[in-house]
Amino acid sequence: MALSRREIILVIALFLVTRLALVGAGTIANVYLPENETLGEELKHLLDGGPALDMWYRWDAGFYATIAIEGYDWFNDRQPAADMAFLPVYPMAIRGVMTVSGCFFTPYQSTCATVSGLLVSNVALLAASFLLYDLARRYADKAVALGAVILLMITPNAIFLSGVYTEAMFLAWCLLTFWLLDRKQFALALIPACLAALTRSVGIALYPALLWYAWRESSGSQRTLRLLLAHLPLVVFGAYVLYAGNIAGEPLAYFRSYEVIWERDVTRSPWQTLFAYFGGERVSLYGWRLSWIDLVAFVGYLALALIALWKRPPWGLFALAALLIPFASGTLVAMPRFGAVIFPFYILIAAWLRPRQPDEVQATSPWRQLGMYWRAALVFGVCILLSLLFIARFVAGYWIA
Repeated sequence: MALSRREIILVIALFLVTRLALVGAGTIANVYLPENETLGEELKHLLDGGPALDMWYRWDAGFYATIAIEGYDWFNDRQPAADMAFLPVYPMAIRGVMTVSGCFFTPYQSTCATVSGLLVSNVALLAASFLLYDLARRYADKAVALGAVILLMITPNAIFLSGVYTEAMFLAWCLLTFWLLDRKQFALALIPACLAALTRSVGIALYPALLWYAWRESSGSQRTLRLLLAHLPLVVFGAYVLYAGNIAGEPLAYFRSYEVIWERDVTRSPWQTLFAYFGGERVSLYGWRLSWIDLVAFVGYLALALIALWKRPPWGLFALAALLIPFASGTLVAMPRFGAVIFPFYILIAAWLRPRQPDEVQATSPWRQLGMYWRAALVFGVCILLSLLFIARFVAGYWIA
């Protein structure tokens, strides 16, 4: 069933209001909060555009802008480089928008790339919002669908979903994959699945879900063919890794860059990754290196993934794989951000917060009725407060992921 005009307007309104609030909070943080002076030249700024635009040019955004403008260092220099960790679909989209628009309002390419990246990310986020709403509505009802979209809009990781980062595009590819699978369009679903695998390495987390659909939703020769086709995201990702390695002169240069430059050690055991927090090293509350928020996020996400596996197996398979892939890198750094693109979490939490129907409310004691509203108010309130905190820290150069 297609979305009604009222539903479309509601989703767009939520998107616009929350994005305006995000930009407002980020602009205030950019103007009034002291920057992290310990970063020195690492904290870069745009040369024009004002604080409302400059707030987005932080951290990985610089990599994506540079790749879109100049291409990859590893390709240009024919050797492993830091930008190997950034897969090509997102910077290619930024480059495409730059080429079409020309960004005539600015003489600076970095500003043009930033604006183009913001356009790509926010179009992808809006598309992801509609896909999430429709999937949640099919899974439960309109109340759950609306709650899921609200949670997506006010997530503490909102700065990454709207910024010059791959999160929104990756989320849109994943949602489109499941949206098509739900409509029995297995062959078409492979297209966004492959694009997801070339947007973020975690895109291969779609592979187990594709296998599940291929096995459960078909039979005979069709099942065999689909099981073979389900490997396409792995093949596409593997082909890119080998191509990059061939250019750089080292077959596994992609993984080597993660280990040497980005300090992710795949040889660490799961126990070493977890017990590092209790081994005497300094652990911060949030922000840099080992931080408690990364561990808490991983444990919470893992619980949600197991619930998803119980309630809807293909969603759970995707969620588990999307968690275990970064976990296998030997560190939980940036784990909150990794979980921001696992869409089943929004739907499951929204279902838990779902308002009761009038007859259900009347049949419930006054104390439980109050609890229904307080639960939603508490979750939404915590999300908004954490979102403001994360935005402020991101913009001022105090890293939070």
